[in-house]
Formats: sequence, C-alpha cells, structure tokens
Amino acid sequence: MSLGEKWGVGSLVQFAVVDREEDVYRVTEQLYDLESNRHELRAETSSPFYRATVPFAPHLFGSGKTTFCLSYLELVQRFRETSLSYFALDGSRKEFLDKLREAVLLYVDLTELKPTDPKEKSLEWAVYYLIVQAAYVSIGEEPKDEEDVYKECRTRAHKLIKKIREVLNMRTDQFLLVAFDEVGVLDTRGQYFDLEVNDEGRVRPYNDFFGIVRGLCKQDNVFFIVVGKSKGLSIKNDTASVSKVLLHFISLSPLNWSSIVEFLEKSHLKVQTQSRVCDILCNRSFSVNELAEALLEYTGGVPGLLTRAVNMLLNYVQTRGQSFRLKKECLSCMKEDGFRTVCSQPFVTRISALDEDRRSVLDMLLMMALYHIPFKADDELNSESYLFDVVTEMGFYRYPIDDNTFQVLFPKVFIINLNNASSFSLLEKILLGSLNMEPVDCFFSSKCRVFEGIVAIRLVLMLSSTIRNEFRELLGRLSAIWKEMELPIHGPSPLDYMMSVSRGEARSESNKKRKTYGNNEWERIFHAALCFDRVSIRVEANSYSPDIMFKLQSPVKLKFLMVGVAFKGRCKSEGIGWSDIIEEAKKFLYPVFNEFLSQALECYHCMLIIVSTKLALNVTSELGNQSRCYTSGMLIGGNSFEIPPKCELVILCERDVEMLIDREILNGLERAFSTSDNPPFGDLGFNLLRRSRDSFMSLQ
Repeated sequence: MSLGEKWGVGSLVQFAVVDREEDVYRVTEQLYDLESNRHELRAETSSPFYRATVPFAPHLFGSGKTTFCLSYLELVQRFRETSLSYFALDGSRKEFLDKLREAVLLYVDLTELKPTDPKEKSLEWAVYYLIVQAAYVSIGEEPKDEEDVYKECRTRAHKLIKKIREVLNMRTDQFLLVAFDEVGVLDTRGQYFDLEVNDEGRVRPYNDFFGIVRGLCKQDNVFFIVVGKSKGLSIKNDTASVSKVLLHFISLSPLNWSSIVEFLEKSHLKVQTQSRVCDILCNRSFSVNELAEALLEYTGGVPGLLTRAVNMLLNYVQTRGQSFRLKKECLSCMKEDGFRTVCSQPFVTRISALDEDRRSVLDMLLMMALYHIPFKADDELNSESYLFDVVTEMGFYRYPIDDNTFQVLFPKVFIINLNNASSFSLLEKILLGSLNMEPVDCFFSSKCRVFEGIVAIRLVLMLSSTIRNEFRELLGRLSAIWKEMELPIHGPSPLDYMMSVSRGEARSESNKKRKTYGNNEWERIFHAALCFDRVSIRVEANSYSPDIMFKLQSPVKLKFLMVGVAFKGRCKSEGIGWSDIIEEAKKFLYPVFNEFLSQALECYHCMLIIVSTKLALNVTSELGNQSRCYTSGMLIGGNSFEIPPKCELVILCERDVEMLIDREILNGLERAFSTSDNPPFGDLGFNLLRRSRDSFMSLQ
C-alpha cells in the first residue's frame, strides 16, 4: 500500500466547532468597545489617545484562525446562555448582543489581494475592491468589473459600505462583520503598492492597511476581525502609534481533552451514513475518551493538527475495514513514520527553513516548551516580548495562560520528522527527544522544574563530551564502578536518561504507585528505556524519587549502570540531613537491588547521586566538605543504612554541585523560585535561559 493510500488526508468529515468560549467573550467585548466609542473616530475633537479597537489573531498553521472567523457568529449564538449572558447584564450590552446575533459575516481572503486598475498602486482601492469581490462571491455571483465598481465607490468608505449592504441585501441598521484572513500576505504583497515611508525610510504595509480599517470603522454598524500568520507584536506596536488602531490578541487556545471528546462526538462523515467519527474509529473496548487522550498527547490539541490526524485515522480504519480496539493500537498507528510525515509536513517545512537568527533561539524555545517557562507579550519591544513573534515564525504554538502571558507548545506528532529533516546539535536532539517522551498534558498541569532540567542536560552532555571535564574525573576518583565504565558514552539520546520535567497527579485512585514521570508508568520506563523490566518503585503521596535516571553502557566492555539523581533540600533553610539522604536511598536502591540486581548478571550495577545546594551541618562535617562515595556494604547515617550489593551512593558537596550548574545560573533560579514553584517569566528571565544554553554549548 502506498503512503498516499494509507494516510490520505482528504476532507472526509464535517467537523464540529467546539470550545473558544473565552475567545468569543473577549472578541465580543472588543467589538462592543468599538461600537460604544465610534463617535470618537468621527468627532473633530476626538481624543488623541483613543484607538479604534480591532480583534487580531496573529497565529501559525493550524491554530483555528479561519474556522474561528467563519464560526464566530455561530459561537455567539451558542454561548448566549452561558458566558455571554453575563456580558449582557447591562442594558446597552444586551441591545448590542441582540443586534450582533443578527449580524452578517463577510469573509475576505487577503491572499486574493493584488494591484487593480484604475488605481493600480493604491492599497486602499485594492482592499476596497477585494471586499466588493468577496460580497459578490458570498451570494454566488460574479464580481462586477473593477472600473464600474470604482466609478460607484471610489475610495469613499461610506460609498463602499453602502455598496456592500446593497449586494448582501442588508438593512442599514444591521451589523456587518468583516473578517480579513491571511493578513500576513502583506509582508510580500506590500511591495506592489505605493505605501507611506516613515522617517527612517522604512515601509510598513500593516500601518497602511490598519489605517484603511480605521477609516472604515467610522461607518455605522461595521466591525472587523483580522487574522493571519504575521509578526503580531511588532504590528500591534506600530499600528497603535501610527494608525491609531489598538489590536487585541485573540488567544486561540489548543483544545483540551473534554473539547476533543466533544469534537469527536459531534463530527460526522459528510456522505452516506452521517455516522459520528468516534463510532467509526472506536471499537466497543476502545472508548472515545481514550481516543481523545491519544489525540491530545500527539497533537497537543492544535485544531489544524487534530483535524488532519482524525482524517488520517479515518482513512486508515476504512482502508483496513476495522476500527481501533485499544488505545495502544491507536498510539502505535500515530507513531508510524507515514502518519507523522503527512500530518506534520506544512509545520516541519516552515521550521526547517529558519534563518540563522531564528535558529539561535531555537534551543531556548525548546527549553521553554520542556520546562513550562511562560513569556509575556508586552506592548514595548524587548527581549521577552520579541518571543511572541519568534514563536509564530518558527511554527511553534502559543498556549495562552492569560491575556498577556503564553507558553510554548511543541506537538509530539512532528518532533521526529523535524529531527530527521534538519541538522540539529546534540543539545537540540536531547530537548526534542525529551519533549517527545512526555505526555502533552504534563506541560499545562504541572510545576516548572528548571533546576532539575538544567542539571539533567549538563549531566548527559558531560558524560558524552569528548572534552575533559572536572565532574567526570571526580566520579572516576570516587567510584570504582564508574571508573570501569570507561566513559565518555557515545551517541547519547533522550532514552539514555529519564527526566521528570513535571510532577503531575496520578490518575489512579490509589497513591501506592504514584507516577513519578508525569503519566509515564515505571514498568514502561524500565523496560523501554533502562531494560530493567521487573522493578516497581513505590513512592509516598508527597515523595518523588529519583528526579533523573540514566542507563549507561560501557563502550568498551559489557557493563551496564543505572544512575539515579535525586535533588534534595533546595528550599530547606537548614539543608538536608542524613534522614533525607537515607530516605532517598531506601526508595531507590532497595527496590532496584531486591527486584532486579539480586538476580541479574555481574555486569549490572546501580548508583544514586544526591545533589543538594545546601547540606546540613552534620552531613557536611562527616563528609569533610568533600564529595563522598559509599559502596556496597558500607554504613551511613549512624549505621542505620547499609548500601546494598552492586550499589553505590554518591553525595556531592556544595562546591562540586557547581560543576553541574553554574553559580550565576543557580543564584538566578533560587531567586526566581523563592516564592513560587512556577514563577512568572520576568522572575526567571530570558537572559538566564541564554546563559544556561551557553553553558550547554561549551560542552559540545
């Protein structure tokens, strides 16, 4: 079977429009603001501070821009009894909402924008004529000759709106909502028009375009939504000062699990049976909830990816004549190279074509996605707000936390293809692989653990580096087992270490087997990543162990070492004592030895490394302010714990911890996390992330 036959992406389905309640409320507020202040635009003495209000969605592939525009009025009807009922408590707002529910939507595709006679170089005339064309197309008629339209309308806003109302057979008091789609074409099409040049000699076509929109906003009962792939933040800043238009970002969040369930249950085939897609995809033993979980994990809930994925799954099921029976079967299907390739092609192509300037911040954006670091889109151009546009250009997805704060989401479904399509550094491969291993819901529900993540990457880079480094030499002096491993390791991958970037709640009712690594199960971790498939580590409700795990194999001789790294006492003012260290050792070394090492060959060993930025006084005294390694049979903590056979316990002194994380970076993280487990981005700082990235690159 060919790739096209197996993974066809033709539109088989009539997809339901779901969610978007917050966005609908916000857009409705902005439209109301324009209506209630329209007199400011027309008055000769209008306030110099007033800005015409326009909802603006500068997003990337598959965020749902076009769908949102086309379905906005339908969504207004849907939410009139829920969130919009609160909006309409005020009398004037209720009157506005009643009129909005009777509005006419005119969709204008700016990809059709081109210079037209008789005003060949006038952007204003080209936009006007495009609006008239869209009106005729919407009623199924051929557009009138541009010469005739020009004679009738010219570039007079009131004449244009009158013409549109005539074409669409609208009342003069009826709301007209114009949705401009694909505004990003102005980046390339702007050169075809005579545009205003600023004092610096630069041409900004968006300023001219939104100036045209502002002029149209002076007309009664006319409103606008503008969407498209574009440099949103810079456009917002420019237009606010030049065109006197205030752009409000429409967040367009990815769909969550419950919204995907609704999406699947309400979507149906376009032809013949009208069956729901979930009934076609799901066997009796495979529920729509499980299907939604699988889709969320691999698409991140991004609408464009979601619709492509569902179409491909439908084509696959219909081709083989059998629906999915298990979630595992569905996930395996989505992991196939063909599925990922077809599903992610437009996304990967965009990211792979990045210039060097954008690639220079790719590492940091990947870290932000992995460690859940938010960023703000402020009105002033600075290093933080710059990210808003960079994320769009790279093809990442912005996950809105609030009106002005976002996180980076990198859907799993195209990580592998991106890795194969581009030449990435070892650091980028590690970050991509880590993102690919974590369930997507970990990114939105869990705490940010930047400290552990930075140390994890430093460790794997140190172990694989061909450059001598102090930490590897230190472990070689402390540990006989480590010395026999004859490192560096070759060709490390994300499977060489397991890193907990989240502490999500387990879904099971019992806390007896908490899932340390987000939603990944211990059995799968040991089997797939560590090749130890009979170990079950039980942890208490408020305890996690360890934070990082490595599986190392000597490149010279057959010797395997499982390494666990536990971070302790970062927030304890008194530092960690022997009781804390023994607790970690019991939780990790005992079950690994009892359930695996006691029956394994001599070539398998286990090590636990304790990392703390502050040790208790009694621990420091016993260590003599030096790192120590306790090997099999040795006693620690007043002889209360004996190191099991084939095991070692390494306790790093505070001085040696700085080999893993630079003091400057450590101080910055401690300040950021002093009051919150998930600090605002301003508390963390983009420069701190850049320093971390530079420290990684020094090891490559």
